[in-house]
Amino acid sequence: MKGYQFLITLNYVKPKVWRRIVVPVTLDFYDLHSVIQTSTGWTNSHLFNFFIEDSTNNKTIELVGDEESVTENFGMAQHYMKNPPEKGSFADEMYQRFIRVQLLLARDVDLTQYVIDSPEFRYMYDFGDGWEHEVIMEKVVEDYEYDYPQVLEGKGTCPPEDVGGPPGYDEFKRVMKDKEDPEHSHMKEWAKEQGYMKFNLSKVNEYLKEEWV
Repeated sequence: MKGYQFLITLNYVKPKVWRRIVVPVTLDFYDLHSVIQTSTGWTNSHLFNFFIEDSTNNKTIELVGDEESVTENFGMAQHYMKNPPEKGSFADEMYQRFIRVQLLLARDVDLTQYVIDSPEFRYMYDFGDGWEHEVIMEKVVEDYEYDYPQVLEGKGTCPPEDVGGPPGYDEFKRVMKDKEDPEHSHMKEWAKEQGYMKFNLSKVNEYLKEEWV
């Protein structure tokens, strides 16, 4: 079986958080979302999307997990077809932005459709906290021996859910480091409730195997 090797890096955090994974080529983008969640340390508690630049068609491909967004997008397309905006108007500007982005359901798009021609793309998770990940398909593994994903290596602890994005995470780390801070004990207990823990390669691979086998 062939596999795709990806490097996933969480942007705007220090220390650096990254994972190098291999997944079977048969997976779709929703599957990749699930693997990123488990391998990084997220809990799949929020919405996500992928942004892929399709240079062949000069479009941005946005892949989402919720069917409601796709349905709403289709409704907007129907509206614009029946009510084309006046050239040069604000509505026309919005329309031009709209037609440059193609919104698709992640479950309906196989990795093979884009990762060869567009090997670098973005993965966004939790639109409130705004966690941006850079994803790079590094190579095709010709002789991948497993039928499930694996993490080859990685470093950095994933921030806790709902911490408030990169600025909130910086404040979290400051309080956690300062045992004299009046919020230290409360923050430590909250982190435990959020499942905050150091990255453990062997445990993550156990979780992935349980999820996929």
